[in-house]
Amino acid sequence: MRRIFLRHLIQVLAGSALSSLAIPAIGSAYKEVEWDELMPEGWRKKVILELTRMRRYGSLTDGDPRADEAYARLKRTWDAAPPTKTYIGKPIRIAGYVVPLDAERMQSSDFLLVPYFGACVHSPPPPANQIILIKPPKGSRFRTMDAIWIEGILTEGKTSSEVGTSTYVLTADKITPYR
Repeated sequence: MRRIFLRHLIQVLAGSALSSLAIPAIGSAYKEVEWDELMPEGWRKKVILELTRMRRYGSLTDGDPRADEAYARLKRTWDAAPPTKTYIGKPIRIAGYVVPLDAERMQSSDFLLVPYFGACVHSPPPPANQIILIKPPKGSRFRTMDAIWIEGILTEGKTSSEVGTSTYVLTADKITPYR
């Protein structure tokens, strides 16, 4: 009786040990990443300082040369936004909104993923490290501003289009609606 009990105990413990090893491997295939994690810490402080300086331009009207220069300076800073190396080459999962690369709306299957609704379409683009060029699986089609989850490998790669500049490229393994 004791031998049977020990054999079952060993089987249970061995099964538990194996399953505890398997669960993290399955659960950690894609790290869920928030958009602010894609900004290097030092760069974030630089942008906050730049935006604080720009407050003094808040009363300027459209067409004022000082407002145009301030916007151009901010755009140069945002287009040069560096990536964080933390997730480069790693599998991530991130939510965002679809923005087509072209004005014709999705003549290309590749698209940009942005952190908030209206970015690059109804408002100026966010910093380049807050835009990801997505290379979706073949046959994937999306509408402008669809909210989606994307899983894939994040790489570094500068891409400029008429709607925004991206610091990252993500080759998507899986795309699902955001729910």
